[in-house]
Amino acid sequence: MRTAQRTLTLTALALLVLTGCGEQKTGSIPEPSDSSSASSASGASSSVSASATAQETEHYSGGSKAPDGEYRPADEFGPAQNVPKPVKPEGMNVETTEGMELFINYWNDLRNYAMQTGDVTEITKLVDESFTQEQNFYTALNQMYTADGWVIGGGRTIHYNKDLLLSHGNGEYSIGANFEVKDSVFWLDGKSTYNDNSNAIYEGVELKLKFKDSSWKVISANIVS
Repeated sequence: MRTAQRTLTLTALALLVLTGCGEQKTGSIPEPSDSSSASSASGASSSVSASATAQETEHYSGGSKAPDGEYRPADEFGPAQNVPKPVKPEGMNVETTEGMELFINYWNDLRNYAMQTGDVTEITKLVDESFTQEQNFYTALNQMYTADGWVIGGGRTIHYNKDLLLSHGNGEYSIGANFEVKDSVFWLDGKSTYNDNSNAIYEGVELKLKFKDSSWKVISANIVS
């Protein structure tokens, strides 16, 4: 991997680790596919080199390309395949408790989708620009997949307590929650980083949202003591 891509990879890792709030262990693991063909002897034609490079980046979970429509989770061989994209629920964009719940669940579903695909197109629209840590996370996640990396696990479930729902006026609300996050493995540049997220569920989170212009946005998610 070129220096710029390697730097990108390390940046993505740092941000992902911060978001996971878990213990990380990094180690070298052999590439799922044989990369030796990419470094063939000098004198090979450019077309052959291009073919080898393309073959090197074809990583498939389960060791092979899944049939259309067959979901396969990520593993050491490659990223998840045929991940269903969450559908925006009806009744989400109304300023009610039910609408807010639908929005929180949709945002979380899109986040889990992004973890498996690197596609952050829709989820970035649901988070306020002032929530820079989360927006930077999306950018790093997308860059990691662009750099031929992927994530195993890391799915998140949000448990929120409606008794801790507060209105702050001007369309702003906060609700107490706990984030249950599955352990994950990041595959980047032929190396794996394991993240132990088992303690995340025990950390209280104050989730802040705002309803403006007929839509919800996440403002912040801060751990509270």
